[in-house]
Amino acid sequence: MSSRQKTGEDDRPTSTEPSADRAGTDRVLRHFITGVPDYAIFTLDVDGRVADWNEGARTMTGYAAAEITGQPCSIFYTRQDVEAGLPAEGLRRAREDGRYETRGLRLRRDGSLFVAETTLTAVRDEGGKLLGYGAITRDISERAALHDRLSASEQRLRSLVDTVLDTLVDGLVIIDRTGTIQVFNRACETLFGYTAAEAVGQNVKMLMPSAFEREHDRYLKSYLDTGIRKIIGQPREVPGRRKDGSTFPMHIAVGETLSGGEPIYVGVIHDLTERNRTESELRQAQKMEALGQLTGGIAHDFNNILMVILANVDTILEDEGAAPAIRERTGQIDRAAQRAAELTRQLLAFSRKQPLQPRATNLNDIVAATVRLIRRTLSEAITVETVLTPELWTANVDPTQLESALVNLCINARDAMPGGGRLVLATANATLDESYAAANPDAAPGAYVLVSITDTGTGIAPENLDKVFEPFFTTKEVGRGTGLGLSMVYGFIKQSQGHIRIESELGHGTTIRLHLPRLEGTSGDAPAPARDAALAGGNERILVVEDDTQVRNGVVRQLRSLGYAVDEAADGTAGLAAFAAASPPYDLLLTDVVMPGALGGKSLADEVERRWPGTPVVFMSGYTEEAITHQGRLEPGVHLLAKPFRKRDLARMIRAVLTRRG
Repeated sequence: MSSRQKTGEDDRPTSTEPSADRAGTDRVLRHFITGVPDYAIFTLDVDGRVADWNEGARTMTGYAAAEITGQPCSIFYTRQDVEAGLPAEGLRRAREDGRYETRGLRLRRDGSLFVAETTLTAVRDEGGKLLGYGAITRDISERAALHDRLSASEQRLRSLVDTVLDTLVDGLVIIDRTGTIQVFNRACETLFGYTAAEAVGQNVKMLMPSAFEREHDRYLKSYLDTGIRKIIGQPREVPGRRKDGSTFPMHIAVGETLSGGEPIYVGVIHDLTERNRTESELRQAQKMEALGQLTGGIAHDFNNILMVILANVDTILEDEGAAPAIRERTGQIDRAAQRAAELTRQLLAFSRKQPLQPRATNLNDIVAATVRLIRRTLSEAITVETVLTPELWTANVDPTQLESALVNLCINARDAMPGGGRLVLATANATLDESYAAANPDAAPGAYVLVSITDTGTGIAPENLDKVFEPFFTTKEVGRGTGLGLSMVYGFIKQSQGHIRIESELGHGTTIRLHLPRLEGTSGDAPAPARDAALAGGNERILVVEDDTQVRNGVVRQLRSLGYAVDEAADGTAGLAAFAAASPPYDLLLTDVVMPGALGGKSLADEVERRWPGTPVVFMSGYTEEAITHQGRLEPGVHLLAKPFRKRDLARMIRAVLTRRG
């Protein structure tokens, strides 16, 4: 075999066939690149000028190859991007890193803009020398527009979550099936104290007290395993935990939906702190109202019993022939009955059934008088201070009852400072607005005159603050208090159309604020009513109408001992018949207010006034009746003997009324 033949045989497999294959592959690849319509594929020389241009580049930009070849790549950038140096920066990054990806607005031949995504690659020879750059660009305008629309939609949704929902609920949180927080709106940030950045990605158990974490895991696992809804779709009240560790009551409703085929859970949270507080205050007010009705009824019946006891006590004590031992024992009964009468007065004050006689009152004068009265009962270790507002409004209040209430509060303050301290009584003008009234259901908006009593004593435990106004509740030792002092003050303030508020801190003291209604249109005190005449009798004719036989017998006996001519009747109908049969007419009607039958005391009095005009009427009652009062205040011209009364009280009232008539 010749050398030529050998050479030819060797060349066939080693040089001719591979060269042809590469050339064919290059042609196919070039045709593919040139003809790709969806991508702009082109090359740049080392200076960044267009060297080669495919059909996709012409379609995308509008430039023909002949027009664009030799042009700098900056021709596709906006003026702002060119001034910012972005074309040169892209070439530098590709040259140094080998590859650079960028996205942004690019210019077409006609000046219109499109969003382009470009990958720029540095092309080097075997020795590493830079030959130029290869660029692949895709028009993503539609995808970018869709992304923008989705982003805008997401932003609108988030804005809805953060604004509209903020006005409807206190918080919205979304978690995945593992309990990881995905969404945490602005209201949740305020509610829990965490920022969204701190909460998103964390387990929702961070918002629960530790005692409830295991319960939550149990509920969620049970639902995922069995489908039994113990949390999902079942609104409930649970405690929440803030970032600072404090807890609060919240109402949470959890719903379920799918996202990407996976379940997610949407929790709508409402802070119940304010609602629970208002409901608690309302329940407390309702309880106090019910207690008032109960104690008022008890006091009414008990006062009739005391009337009988005291009438007989007065009769025995007036008997000069009674043995000393009898008089001594009667005196003990008298003192016990007086203590019982004081208890009933306090019960009536709490139940708002005591008769009030409000008038224009300067509270600075009442406070000054109270301080003078209590100084002798305080130890030298207690400093008493007053802070009185010079231009104080005039209050519409019963001054005698107010002074009694202030003395009561000062005595309580004294007992709370066994080691000494400071007692401050202050006055001020105060206006309660609608928001305050909304947060305090027992308060009405308006102008008030304020009296506050502050001590530096032991304070009141938080769990007892709601109970201090309840009758017979006391934290004092047995035998040191009845538990009616604050109840009496509470009832008096409420009956006066006022508002009372107590604030206390253990170890630091207590402040009680009394808001009393302002009296408009006057600045001075009305004159105090004159005292009734001393114990005296007469010979006028009186009709006594009382359904309780023992009470009636006692009152009739007392009046006759004073010289009056007295007849009696057991109810209103019998009383009216006695008036019709009397000749001459009676000089005065003394009647109980509440009686069985068709005619109560007020109806009887009205009928007597209609048929025998000018006949004076004195009412008797164990507690204030709406028939003769308006909002707990005696109607003008009404005379009332509050049971239990003594003979001297009866004598003064009857004589005074008859004298005024004469």
